[in-house]
Amino acid sequence: MALLLVLVAVMALTFIVAGLYESSQASWDESSLSRARYQAGLLAESGLSIALHPRVEPGDVALNQSFGTDRGFEVIMTSEGGRLPVNELTEERMRETATELFVLWGLDAAEASRASDSIADWIDSNSDPLPNGGENGYYAGLDHPQFPANAAFTSLEQLVFVAGMDAVERVQPFWRDYFTIHSDGLIDLNEAPKELIAALTRTTEDSALNFVAVRMGDDGIAGTEDDYRFTDTGEVQSLLGLSDSEWTTISPFVTMSGTVKRIESTGRIGDFRETRVVLAEEVTEGRDTVLTPLARFRK
Repeated sequence: MALLLVLVAVMALTFIVAGLYESSQASWDESSLSRARYQAGLLAESGLSIALHPRVEPGDVALNQSFGTDRGFEVIMTSEGGRLPVNELTEERMRETATELFVLWGLDAAEASRASDSIADWIDSNSDPLPNGGENGYYAGLDHPQFPANAAFTSLEQLVFVAGMDAVERVQPFWRDYFTIHSDGLIDLNEAPKELIAALTRTTEDSALNFVAVRMGDDGIAGTEDDYRFTDTGEVQSLLGLSDSEWTTISPFVTMSGTVKRIESTGRIGDFRETRVVLAEEVTEGRDTVLTPLARFRK
C-alpha cells in the first residue's frame, strides 16, 4: 500500500512538473519575444538619433551598422516630397496628377476623376462639387451627413471615406505609400517614384523609368552613396523630354530637394525587426540647418 501511494504521488508530481514546464515555457517564449522587440526598438531609435544629425546624408556608412552577427540597424533617408501632397489637390495641376496616377494604376478615366475630384471637394472650403466630385448631398445619401470635412486631411486613413477611393484601393492596395500630409507641398523629383513623375510631367513611362534609373546610380538601388541627385533643371527637362512650355507649367509644383525628410530606421535582433519612422523638417537656425521632427510612428 505504501509503495502504491508513493507511485501515485510520483505520477502526480510528474504531471504537475510537466504542466509547470509547459506553462513556463510559453511564458519564457513570450518574454524572449518581448525582449527581442524591445531591444530591436532601441536599435531602431539609435539609428534615428544618428540620422537626425544635420550633417548625416543619405547613404552615410553610419546609417547601416551591425553589432555581432545577429543585431544592428539600417536607416533609409528620403524626402517626404517623393509622395503626392494630398492636401494640395485643390490645385488643378495636382488634381490632374492624381487622376493620371490613378489611371496608371489601372482605373478608367471616369473612376480616376471621381476619386481625385472627391478628394479636392473634401478639403475645399465650399459646398459646390467639382464635375466628378462629391459634396454634402452625396455623403448624406450614404447616411454620412458629417462628410466631407471641408478641411485639410490630418490622417491618410481619412481618405478611405472619400468617394471613389474604394476603386483606388481595389487596383492599388498600397496607395498610402504614394500620399502624404506632411510634405512642403511640392513634389521632389529626386525622390518621387516613376509613376508619380509620369503622372505629373505627362512624360512617357519609359522616360520616367530612365530618369529614375539615372537617379539611382550604377548599383540600381535608391538611398545609397552612388545615387545621383539632380540640381540642374535644364538637365531634368532634357532627360524627361519636356518642352519649355511644359516645364514652365509644372515648375511651380516641383522641387529638387524637399524640406521634409522621411527617416525609416529598422533595428534587428536575429530574425526579428522593428521599424520606427520620423518625418522631420529642415529648419535654418543661424548658420546651421537642423531637423525638427513633425511626426513619428511605428511601421
